[in-house]
Amino acid sequence: MSDNEKLIIASQFGPGKVLDDAMKIRRAVFMLEENVSPADEIDGQDGHCLHYVGYVQDWQPATTSRIYTVNHDSWHIGRVATFKNFRGKGFASQLLKQIEIDAKKQHIKELELEAQVHAISFYENLGYAAYGDIFLDANIQHRKMQKILTA
Repeated sequence: MSDNEKLIIASQFGPGKVLDDAMKIRRAVFMLEENVSPADEIDGQDGHCLHYVGYVQDWQPATTSRIYTVNHDSWHIGRVATFKNFRGKGFASQLLKQIEIDAKKQHIKELELEAQVHAISFYENLGYAAYGDIFLDANIQHRKMQKILTA
């Protein structure tokens, strides 16, 4: 597998195959690696979110995220996760860039997220800016970030 391999990106609103694959990644990353409780991870919001999964060859899920609408021109990105063996290959960046393309098509002007503190520089490299104080979510330090989209 090449470090610059292009993902096949699929998205789907609510329950279905994409969410099933997203949950495989989220369970491995958040619940097993980071010890997030099932109650914190499975928050009841998935049925109201647009789910993205990036697949590598043979439709193997590698990275995921979910989106929900904050208001008419703002999306919240959450649950960004990548299987450990696929990290460092640019897959999450590809996924987030596709989300940005899709957001612009929907006339979304702002993307927001809550980044784990260790990942802030990753998001800054994609044009996000951190703001506000550090806070705990599922006992993990986070900071709010946003990106203003231009045409």
